[in-house]
Amino acid sequence: MVCIYSIMKLLETGLQSEDSAAGPLDEQSMRLVASLETLFHRMMLSPQSPDRPSFEVTKEEVRAMIVLSLHSEITMSDLAEALAVPLSTATHTVDKLVSKDLALRTRSEHDRRLVLVTMSRNGRKFQEALRAKHKSTARSWLGPLTPGEREIFLELMAKITRLAQL
Repeated sequence: MVCIYSIMKLLETGLQSEDSAAGPLDEQSMRLVASLETLFHRMMLSPQSPDRPSFEVTKEEVRAMIVLSLHSEITMSDLAEALAVPLSTATHTVDKLVSKDLALRTRSEHDRRLVLVTMSRNGRKFQEALRAKHKSTARSWLGPLTPGEREIFLELMAKITRLAQL
């Protein structure tokens, strides 16, 4: 969800900053933005599955959880650096995740000054449920396409992903 929104904003910003005359690429870019907006809105407005854990999380909390998912444990300062936010902002975000039982905060056994953050069991369950929802959504999008169309689409998405500089 967040990735599609980021791509939409990147495309909108790029389109607004171009001074060149409208051409096929501009028209195609606008069509892409419209499609991404539609997909994003459908994802955001789709009913929540009753078996999915129910947590209200902010964009910053999701970003922190993504970083936590990449590390078994991370120091608070490294988390702040990965998120490109001040330490106080990272601390506030982790406070909210801890209060929602999505993350755990501990002190390092080797250096008690270091605060370590890990994803909690509920955080991993939430992440797994989110991944399952994303997989289900992807299946619903890819299902109507032929196997050949799916391969072409996935190759193009991989290329866009490699070239995207968010």
